[in-house]
Amino acid sequence: MGKLPYYFPHQNQYIAALAASYGVLTIGMVFGWSAPVGPKILEQGEGNLILTDDQFSWTIAFMPIGGAIAAIPCGMMLKSEGRKNTILFFVLPLLMGWVLLTWAQAIVMMYLGRLLQGFAAGAYSMSVPIYIGEIADQRIRGTVGSFFQLMLNLGMLLSFSISVGVNVFQLNIISGFIVLLFGPIFMLMPETPSCLLQRGHKTKAVETLKWLRGPKCDAYSEIELLQIEQDALLNQPKKSFKKTLFTPETMSALLAMMGLVTFLQMSGINAVLFYATDIFMNASDSLNHGLATIIVGVMQFSGTLLASFTVDRIGRRCLLMISAIIMCASHVVLGVYFHFLQNNPAQVENLVWLPVFALSLFVTMFSIGFGPVPWIMLGEVFAIDVKDLASSLATLTSYALSFMMTKTFNPLRNGLGEAGTFWLFGGFCLLGAIFVFLFVPETKGKTFEQIQKRLASNKMYFRSEK
Repeated sequence: MGKLPYYFPHQNQYIAALAASYGVLTIGMVFGWSAPVGPKILEQGEGNLILTDDQFSWTIAFMPIGGAIAAIPCGMMLKSEGRKNTILFFVLPLLMGWVLLTWAQAIVMMYLGRLLQGFAAGAYSMSVPIYIGEIADQRIRGTVGSFFQLMLNLGMLLSFSISVGVNVFQLNIISGFIVLLFGPIFMLMPETPSCLLQRGHKTKAVETLKWLRGPKCDAYSEIELLQIEQDALLNQPKKSFKKTLFTPETMSALLAMMGLVTFLQMSGINAVLFYATDIFMNASDSLNHGLATIIVGVMQFSGTLLASFTVDRIGRRCLLMISAIIMCASHVVLGVYFHFLQNNPAQVENLVWLPVFALSLFVTMFSIGFGPVPWIMLGEVFAIDVKDLASSLATLTSYALSFMMTKTFNPLRNGLGEAGTFWLFGGFCLLGAIFVFLFVPETKGKTFEQIQKRLASNKMYFRSEK
């Protein structure tokens, strides 16, 4: 953490948030790997191994399994080792995962490689939002919090784009090299002031806050307030695990977060992205499938970029509801297209552009709302004494559902058909909008104390909040 000339407000907060989010870009390449690589391995015979459809399906699925397994241990590491060290630690399994995928001589090596990558994906899904939430001023917390999904989508777009011009081996090498750059970059960033204060490094916490907020900030006063909050928690009578977790504010926050990550996954996003190229191949033989997949990646990145400019202006609830309703409409359109394709192909022979449009609209709206906002709120809604554990539970739920959706997508298509599967996802998106309306609080521009007070109240969230 060196001294930098201060050119614009919140400059160093943006730098630290972008540096942390670079790790998420590397995870985005893990998420984006399967869509372009699947046809190359299964149909063109690239790679060291010849895989069946089922073996490749398990290769994809081992990544969310790893994310689910890593959730609880990562929560413990965040508490014992701090935010920065936890993020740096998971560079190792991520890099090893690419090594195993690149030089796999047996299918078990590919499974293990994806499992290790999943460990890092699960860890970064927790630790990066918490890190950003603790370094960011409340005025820009939503904007920098959206960097998580922005960089995740950029990583997927990179994977989609690079794969057009290289083979599977070269894509793996490039992806591993991008991981190598992350460690040295993030080592230059500071630990969060809150974490430093918890460890008794008050002077260091003040210095870090001055670096983050700029030369004109009253770092001593802010650290003193933070110290009072932490001392109040430490001086409280010892609570059992049950009493700590089952306070009204924590239960409200858990309900909101569990619901958000559930509907995030049940929207079908990971199934759609993992099998994007396959979906376009089923939609039309005349489509340029690789180009269509890249278009989806571009729209996804553009949606998150738009969200980063609006999340601190429009608010979390509004973005989530708009996102869910239009995602529902996109799934309905996709379902109608595939319904006619199966029963009366002549009616859609001039509409080969429609699945690209509908899928692009879906991922764009996902990236505006349900993509970034749950992870922004993950760093906002939990009290510091339960944040690590509660975040672990939310991440575990998200990756467990991601695994379920990944493994059931093809059976769903076989059982319900393409149309029925997309209509099912559309129904979950509609339920997600209703859930947000009823159970998710607005956190835009609110202090931690205001958020906790709102969570503990009995007032319905859709009523006016003054």
